[in-house]
Amino acid sequence: MLKQAGAVLATLFFLTLFSAGQDSRFDVSINAAGVFTKQSSGNGISQSATEGGGGFFTARVGFKAKHSFLFNYGRSKNSQVYQTIDSFHVLTTISEFTAAYSYSPFRKGKFEPFVLAGGGILRFNPRSTWVFFPPLANNEPNNIQVQLGAVRQTQPAFLYGLGVDYKLPWRFALRLQYRGFLYREPDFKVDTSSGSSVSFFTGALSHMAEPSVGLVFRF
Repeated sequence: MLKQAGAVLATLFFLTLFSAGQDSRFDVSINAAGVFTKQSSGNGISQSATEGGGGFFTARVGFKAKHSFLFNYGRSKNSQVYQTIDSFHVLTTISEFTAAYSYSPFRKGKFEPFVLAGGGILRFNPRSTWVFFPPLANNEPNNIQVQLGAVRQTQPAFLYGLGVDYKLPWRFALRLQYRGFLYREPDFKVDTSSGSSVSFFTGALSHMAEPSVGLVFRF
């Protein structure tokens, strides 16, 4: 955490100097988000994820009136679900490290819409793995924690999105946006070739939708 915080501070310092030197706009935002993953399948396995939540931090540097670069760092949590004969749930923390180009076509009153596209990586960090069986006769959960050797996995991701900033008093703004990620589904290196009794490998592309609301501070 200290290394990540130091990297963020160093990035902000660099961007502040760059922004001042280019006579451009610089803003930062903190955003709360929901996380929704589309179900897909491959290799005889159906993969999905539970609805989750998290947040992300964005630094934006404008180099022209309508053009800017975004740098994002985020964290979210959900359960990656693999349906084979049984239903396996991998409780997962997802870290985002992305950059994107943003275009703001116009401003109208207090509103400034924008679109964005870019990429980076999503890091999937498994916390524990569970097998979900049908509920017991008294409707109590019937879940068992298992050890399958799941390990952290990093996947390249394409990022796209759109949103709008609504100007608030002083240097603040409210940001509503939708972001989407395209990436290869993680398998956490759980595969029969590695000695596991099951495989999480689908080889399929996945899509994660992330609607969010954030508070922006403009320098």
